Amino acid sequence: MFSPVASDADDASGPSSRTRSVWLLQLVLGASVVITVLLVQALVPSLFAVWTFSTGVGVVIALTAVAIMVPWHRLPRNAVALIPFGDIVGIGLLSFGTDLRFGFFWVFPITWIATHFVLSMMIASLAAVGVIIVADASVNGAGPATALRLIVVLLSLTFIAITAYLSSRQTRAFKQLLRRQATRLQGTLQRVTGQERRVSQMLNGLDTGIARLSVDGEVLALNDMYVNLYGIERDEPSRPGGAVEYATLRGEPLPDTERPFVRAARGEQFEDERVWLFDAQGDWHALSVSTRRLVPSDEPESTLLIVHDITALIEAERARERLAATVSHELRNPLTAIIGHADLALDAPDLTPKVREQLEVIAGAGERMQTLISEILANSRGVFREEKASATADASRIIASSLESFRPAAAARRVSVNDDLPATAEVAGDGFRLRQAFDNILSNAIKYTPGGGSVHVTGHVFDDHVELTFADTGIGIHPEDLPRIFDPYFRARAARESPTPGTGLGMGIVRSIVEEQGGSLELESEVGTGTTVTVRLPSRSTAAEA
Repeated sequence: MFSPVASDADDASGPSSRTRSVWLLQLVLGASVVITVLLVQALVPSLFAVWTFSTGVGVVIALTAVAIMVPWHRLPRNAVALIPFGDIVGIGLLSFGTDLRFGFFWVFPITWIATHFVLSMMIASLAAVGVIIVADASVNGAGPATALRLIVVLLSLTFIAITAYLSSRQTRAFKQLLRRQATRLQGTLQRVTGQERRVSQMLNGLDTGIARLSVDGEVLALNDMYVNLYGIERDEPSRPGGAVEYATLRGEPLPDTERPFVRAARGEQFEDERVWLFDAQGDWHALSVSTRRLVPSDEPESTLLIVHDITALIEAERARERLAATVSHELRNPLTAIIGHADLALDAPDLTPKVREQLEVIAGAGERMQTLISEILANSRGVFREEKASATADASRIIASSLESFRPAAAARRVSVNDDLPATAEVAGDGFRLRQAFDNILSNAIKYTPGGGSVHVTGHVFDDHVELTFADTGIGIHPEDLPRIFDPYFRARAARESPTPGTGLGMGIVRSIVEEQGGSLELESEVGTGTTVTVRLPSRSTAAEA
C-alpha cells in the first residue's frame, strides 16, 4: 500500500500529498535520464542508433509525463505502482546490450517500491530486474566477467531494496509512535487545561482574597476577590489600588513597608495578621491576612497571600460585646442590691445560726456571680478598637507616604515622580480620607503619563489654607470633557482612546473627599501637554478659630 500521503484529494491550496510524492520521485529519475541523454549525445551519439536505448529513454520520459498529468487522487493507491514498474522496464531497455552501463538507474524505482509499498511488490520488482538481466545475458552472450557484473548489480539492488524497506518500516513505526504520543500529550494537555480552568473558577468563587507572589515579589496570580477588595487592576497588580490599609479602625495608615503585600513579597511568613482596609467605595473591611509558602517539585518557590474579610465576624463580636455588656449591667444592679442587703442583714446581732448561714450562702453566691460577670465582660471585648478620627492632619506627610507607595509603579512605567513640599502642612481634615484622595490623583497622573514623562507635586502654606498642586505631563483632557470629568463612570475621550483601563470614578471620589474636608478642587488640562490638579484645604489654625 502506498503510504506517504496525508490526503487523497486535491484542494484549492494545491495537489494532494500523494500527487506531490509521485511528482517528486518520478521527476528525479526523469531529470537524471535527461541529463544522461544529453551526455550521451555529446560523447557517444552512436548509442541512439540502438533501438533499445532510444525506446528506454522514451519510456522513462513518457512515464514522467504520465506521472505529471494523471490525477492520482482519483485512482486506487496501488495504481501508483505502475509508474516504478514501468521505469524498471524502461531502464532495462535503456541498459540492454550496454553491459548494464545504465543499470544504476534501477536504484530509483527499486527504492521507490521498497519504501512505499508492501514486501511482495519489492520482491516482484527485484524479480523483474532479474528477468531483464538474464534476458540481456542470454541475448548478448555474456562472458564470465559480464555475468559477474550482472550478479553484482542484482545483489546491490537487493541490498538497497532491503535497506530501504527496513528503514521505511522503522520510520513508519516511529511516526506512529510519535502520533500516539502526540495524541496522549494532547489529551493530557486538555485535561490539565480543564483542571486549571476549574481550579481558577473555584478560586474566583471563594470569598477569600488570594495572591500568589514569586520569590522576587512578582505577582503570579490574583483571584477576583483580591482584585475587587483592593481595587487594583490585573494588568498592573503592583500599583496600589484605591484602598488604604490601617493598623486600626480610623487609625494611622500602615507604612508601605508594613503592608501585608510588601511583607509577603519580602518572603515574610505570618499568620492571622489583623488590618483594616478602607476601600475606594468608602467602606471599611476588617481583614485577617496570612501567608503560605509553596514549594512545588516542578516550579520555582512562591508565596501565597491569603486575605479573609472578617468584617461580619468583627461586627458579630461587637454585637456580642454589646449584648454581654447590656445583660451584665442588668444583672449587676440587682446583684449589688442583693449582696448589699445580705451584708446588712449579717450585721444584725440577733440572727439565729440557721439564718446567718443562709445569708452567708446568699452573699457568697452573689459575689461569685459578680466575678463571673466580670470575666464574661473581659472575654467579650473585641480585638479591634475603634479610634476617634483626628481633626487635623499633616498633608505633607500623607503625600510623602502616598508618593513612596507609587514610586515602584512610576519607575516601571518610566515616569519620574518628584515633589517640592513644605516640611509640614497641617490641615483640617481626616487623614485617612485625604490619603484616599491623594492616592487617586497620583494614580491617574502616573497611569495616563507616557514613558519619559513626569509628575511633580508642590505645596504652599498660607495663613488660612494649604494649596497642593499635582502636575503631570500626561495625555491631557479635551476641553469638552472637562465639565463632566467629575461625573461617576465618565471617562474622558483621551482616556478611552488610550490602552489604559479605568472606571471613571476616581476624580468624583477626590472632589467628594476634598469638599467633605471643607476644601476645594481645581483641574486644568491640555491635550498632549498634561493635567494640573490643585487642592486647597483649610489650615489647622483656621479650623481652630472656627
